[in-house]
Amino acid sequence: MNRHLILHIGLSKTGSSSIQRVLAEQRPAMQALGVYYPRSPGWANHALLPAALVNDPRILWGFHPDRWEGMSPPARVEKFRKEWAEEMAALPDWAERCVISAEQIGGLLRQQDEVQRLADLLAKHFATVKVVVYLRRQDQHIASAYSQWLRSGILSEPGMPSGGPERFGEYDYGPMLDRYARAFGDASMCPRIFSRTTLAGGDVVEDFFEVAGFKLPIPPEAPNKAANLSINLDGQALLLAAGRWLAPKIGDDNLGDRPEWRRIAESVSERFPGSGWKPTRAEAQDFMSRFYGTNEHARRRFFPDQPTLFSMDFSDLPEHPVKTDPARVVASALELSIYEMNRSIAREAEAAMAQFRLLRRLDDRRGMRTVLTRAIKYAPDLLVARLRMAELCLEDGDTLVAHEHMQVAAKLAPDDPKVRQLLRRAKRTEASAA
Repeated sequence: MNRHLILHIGLSKTGSSSIQRVLAEQRPAMQALGVYYPRSPGWANHALLPAALVNDPRILWGFHPDRWEGMSPPARVEKFRKEWAEEMAALPDWAERCVISAEQIGGLLRQQDEVQRLADLLAKHFATVKVVVYLRRQDQHIASAYSQWLRSGILSEPGMPSGGPERFGEYDYGPMLDRYARAFGDASMCPRIFSRTTLAGGDVVEDFFEVAGFKLPIPPEAPNKAANLSINLDGQALLLAAGRWLAPKIGDDNLGDRPEWRRIAESVSERFPGSGWKPTRAEAQDFMSRFYGTNEHARRRFFPDQPTLFSMDFSDLPEHPVKTDPARVVASALELSIYEMNRSIAREAEAAMAQFRLLRRLDDRRGMRTVLTRAIKYAPDLLVARLRMAELCLEDGDTLVAHEHMQVAAKLAPDDPKVRQLLRRAKRTEASAA
C-alpha cells in the first residue's frame, strides 16, 4: 500500500503541543478517516523519534524526564527503535495516511546527515511525505519561550540575548528549511508563518488540519486545544525567585529534572497564566536585524510573493521595560500558597471519595460513613459526599443527621434531580415512621 505521511516538525512555541494533544485524543475519529497517529514515539509528542537520530545525545538534556519512563536515555531510545519497527510492520490496512508530530524534529536535527537519516527511515514506510513547519518571528519566539525556560530550570532574567543565527540554530530558518528540502525534496516542503493574520481561522490547530487535508470535529472550547500556555509577568518573577532560592538548597545542577521544581513550575503555570515578559521595541528590532539574512533567504526560496518573511510591525511592544514590583512577588507567593492549600484539600476529599467507592463494594457501612465524614471535613461543599452521607443515614434510620446533610445539599444545588429525589425519599421515610 502506498501510504502518505504528514511530518510536522514544529517549531517550538508555535502551538505544537495543542496540535499533538488534539491528534492523540482524536485517534478514533482519525481512524474513521483512514489516518494513523503512531504511539511508539510518544502518546502525543513524538519526541523519541528525533532523540533516536541525533549525532550527539548530550543535546537531549532538555527532555522532560517522563520521556525516559525511568530508564536511561540510551536504553529508552533502544526500546523505542524496537517498538517503532514493530509498529510500522503492523500498520493496519485502513491507515492510508499517517501523521508524525514533534517540535523536537525541527529543533534537534540540525545537521544534514541527521535529517537525511530521518528521511531514509521514513522512506521505508511512506510513498510521500509532506513536511509541515511553522515559523515564528524570532523575537516573539524568545518572549514566548521565556516561560518554558523557567519551567526547565533556566533561571535567567528576562531579556533579549546576544548573538544571532550562529548561536540560535533553531532560529536560523533559511538553512533549516534547506536541510529538509535537500532530504525530502522541494515539493514536500510546506512551511507556514505562525501569525493570526496568516493561519486559517487565525488558529494553528485549524490551520494544521487544513494543510494536512482532513477535518476533525473539534469544538473551539476543547480543553487541550490550547496547551503549554505562557505564564504572566507576576508568575514569571515568582518562579525565578523560587528557583534561585531552591537551587542551592537542592544542590542539583539540573533543577528542571527535580520533582520539587516540576511541581512548583506546574502550580505557577496553572495559577498565573497569561501574557508574560515582552522585549521593548528597540530590543526586538535590534534582535531581528541579526536574522535579516537568514529570513530573507527563507523568503526568497519559499515565500517569494511576500515582501518580508514576517510582519515587522513592533507597535504591540512596550517602549520601556516592564518589570514586576518586588512586593507583588511576595503577594504572588502567598497567593500560590493558598492555591496549593486548596488543591491539597481537594485531593484529600478526592482520596476520601475513592476510599468510599472501595468500601461500598465491600459493603463496609461504618467505613463508608467514616470516609464520607472526612471528605466533608475537607470539602464541605462537595455535593456528592453530602448526598451519599444522607442516603446512608436514611438507610440506617439516622434521620436527624440525614436531614442536616440534605439541607446543605439543597442549598448547594436546589434544582439538582438527585437532590430532589432524595428529599422526596426522606419525606416518604418520615411518613412511614409516623
